[in-house]
Amino acid sequence: MLGAGHGSLIAVRLLYATDRRIDPYLVNALREAGHVVEATDRPADGLAMAGESDYGAIVLDWWSGPAVGAGRFAQASESLLVVIAAPAEAGPADVLAAGADAVFTRPVSFSELEARLEALERLLSRARPKPVAAAAEMIAAEQAIRVQGRQLVLSGRDYAVMAHMVAHAGEVVSLEQLQQQVWGDEVEPRPDLIRARLSRLRRRLAAAGLDGRLRSIAGHGYLFEVATATSAAFTKGEQRKMKLS
Repeated sequence: MLGAGHGSLIAVRLLYATDRRIDPYLVNALREAGHVVEATDRPADGLAMAGESDYGAIVLDWWSGPAVGAGRFAQASESLLVVIAAPAEAGPADVLAAGADAVFTRPVSFSELEARLEALERLLSRARPKPVAAAAEMIAAEQAIRVQGRQLVLSGRDYAVMAHMVAHAGEVVSLEQLQQQVWGDEVEPRPDLIRARLSRLRRRLAAAGLDGRLRSIAGHGYLFEVATATSAAFTKGEQRKMKLS
């Protein structure tokens, strides 16, 4: 999720929320490490974003009542929750008991924060049920995509786009990557034409009732997700059992 061993990182979505000013150093460092970061300094917006989207992790940079903030975000989302707090505001035990998966006190070492995020994900990854079959299948002979028994025939270019998205399911794929991998050395299409093609594909997938979801990640690219019965996400209760202090 947050990294592939010590090699190149896989781009994942993180939510950075704070009740004061956004820390530009921390947000930029996370982005430079390869993550897709959505940031807000409005607590109400942060709670809404946490509840409406499936983030790889939430970094809660909270100054006033971090234990209370952790409790609210833990109730709103089942994503991993990492809290950064001022030393005088609350003890780590209180913040962990409120729902956080890890707690840091200022000043924060970015390398330690990144290592802790990866450690939390390794714990979850080792315990996740392994899928017994591919959730989405590209059928070259029929130029179609099949998801959990439902099939949709595609045009040549749409098939190439979806083949790349399925190969990178769960990752954010940028428009530049699609241009390079799907169009190659051909005349590069305008970005707005690629967006229009992806928009049509999203509507066709939805109309066909496929379980796969092709989503637009504003400012970053596109994400293809497939829900499977064998890879259900952990509940917060299960995450609590594997908490790191």
